[in-house]
Order: sequence, then C-alpha cells, then structure tokens
Amino acid sequence: MSTNKPQQITSSDDIDLINLLERTFLFFRRYSILFIIAIIIGVSLGCIKYFSSGKIYKSRLILHSSFLTNLEEIEIIKYWDELLKRNEYTTLSQSLNSPEAMLRRVASIEGSEILKNYSASNPNGFYVDVKILDNSILPELQKAIVYGLNNTEYVKQKLLLRKKNLEELINNVAGEIQKIDSTKKSIATMLSFIDMNEKLLSYQEELKLANGVQVIQGFVPLNTPVSISLKVMILLGLILSLSVAFIFALLNSVWDRLKKRAPSNA
Repeated sequence: MSTNKPQQITSSDDIDLINLLERTFLFFRRYSILFIIAIIIGVSLGCIKYFSSGKIYKSRLILHSSFLTNLEEIEIIKYWDELLKRNEYTTLSQSLNSPEAMLRRVASIEGSEILKNYSASNPNGFYVDVKILDNSILPELQKAIVYGLNNTEYVKQKLLLRKKNLEELINNVAGEIQKIDSTKKSIATMLSFIDMNEKLLSYQEELKLANGVQVIQGFVPLNTPVSISLKVMILLGLILSLSVAFIFALLNSVWDRLKKRAPSNA
C-alpha cells in the first residue's frame, strides 16, 4: 500500500500537467486570430513609432574654465537643461544669444567633471554632453554654449578687468622696449630687450585668448544615433499589443465560463 501511494501521486501530477498543457493549447488556438492580429498591430506600432520619432544623436564638448569652478559652470548648464525641459526657448535663447529654432532641435544639455573626485581648485576641464535631433546645428550650438558661459555677470566683469590689466601691461612693456631699443649698448641691455619682447608677445597672446571658458575639443558629429533602435521599438510594440490581447482573451474566457455555470446553478 505504501509503495502505491507515491505512484498514484506521480500519476496524478502527470495528469494535471497534461491537462494544463491541453487547456493552454486550446486557449491559444481559440484566440489564435486575436494573437495574430495583435502581432501585426505590435509590429506596425513599433515601426510607426520609430519612423515618426526623430533620431537622437549625441556629441561632447570639452571646456576649461578660467574664472568659475567646474561645479559652478555645470550648475549653469543644468539650469539651461531645465529650461529646455520646460520648453522655455525664449528665455534660453536670450541667455545663449541663439535662435529658438535651433534650440528646439536640442533634446538635452548636461555638464560633468573630467576629474570625478572633488577639488576646489580643479585644474582639469569639464564635459558638455548634448543630445540633438540634427548634427548640422553643432557648430552653432557650440558658439551658443561658449557665449552663454562667457556672458554671465560675474564672468563679464572678470573678463573686463582682466583685459584692462593686460592692456596696461602691454602698454608698459611696449614703453620699456622703446627705451631699451633707443639705449641698447651692452649684452645685458640686449638680453633685457629680448626678455621684454617675450613678455609683450605673452601678454598679447593672453589678451587675444582671454575668455571665461576655453574650448579644448569642439563638438564632433556622430552618425550613429543613441535613440531606441527599430528592433527594440518593434519588441516593445509586440509586448504591449500581446499583453492587451492576452488580458482581453483571458477575461473573455472567464466570462464564458461564468455564463456556462450560471444555468447549472439556477
């Protein structure tokens, strides 16, 4: 008797499994047309969504800040990104001195540090990553970002003061060079003359490059989009349509069973 019980339990489990598989097969066969239609709709939805949505491209700009810290620059960029998300194109257009039409093709702007460990005097630059709908706007967008970072009130004042100081240094050095040039008699005087000329060239170069931020590497257009691929979009469409079809078929099957039981209970 004890040896027969496990066999009976195993046999009962096998019957239940076969019964479950049979019901599952009958369920899907009954609603096969519904699931075929759902597959067609899912593929169609995925294709429509993919081709109707604009492709998104990504590019990176590397900048170096002259006056503000990297974190301060990144906070400014973060504010611009918030304006983009709120569709505040007019306000952002004024900050970046750029047309609204160009900004409408920008999906996002994000700033991040090259050196991840915090340092108050970080000598490294920072990244500006953008997601765009059109690679052709990258040159104009780069100019807009550099303009925006160079024209905050604090940076403008610092730039103005720095340029004024450099111009004074250039004038002073130029005057010293003229004095030395008119009285050069010894080797020491000649060496001083050469040193002053080097200083003059250095100051002139610094004045020419005086900016709130320096471009280390500009935006490079990449042809590979970062948006969702067609395969993934079709898969998402299939998951959605088949889920809806399965829920509908399940509810309909339950409703049919309830209607069949109603007369017998009566």
